[in-house]
Amino acid sequence: MNITLDYLRGRRTWVVPNFVVWGDWSLYSFFLFYTEMGASSKRIVFSKSTLGGLDQAVNFSSLFDFRGNQLPTTIKSPKVIVLPKNEVFCFVVGAETDTGFRIAKFSESSYTGLVDLMIVEMG
Repeated sequence: MNITLDYLRGRRTWVVPNFVVWGDWSLYSFFLFYTEMGASSKRIVFSKSTLGGLDQAVNFSSLFDFRGNQLPTTIKSPKVIVLPKNEVFCFVVGAETDTGFRIAKFSESSYTGLVDLMIVEMG
């Protein structure tokens, strides 16, 4: 037998079809230069600000696999693999937790992303 194949087949795996990704990921870091004038003082302020997008938080318990079965509430050491179904690039933001994950699309696209999710329990 193939040891790698046995290892992969021994893990719980779910495939969630046609998941719509609407969350935007944008991270803009820019410098601000402005003045403040109060009654008794005047200041010049130089600061750095970051604008972020609104990524999408997903709980495993709200997902259904391709058979219509609801995923468990917690998955031990999950890994989420995004399989694109349209031209919008989508990705997992940060690390997955035992109860869910965050997903987003690049904000250059005005369309929503359509993906299949493959969720594998690693531990």
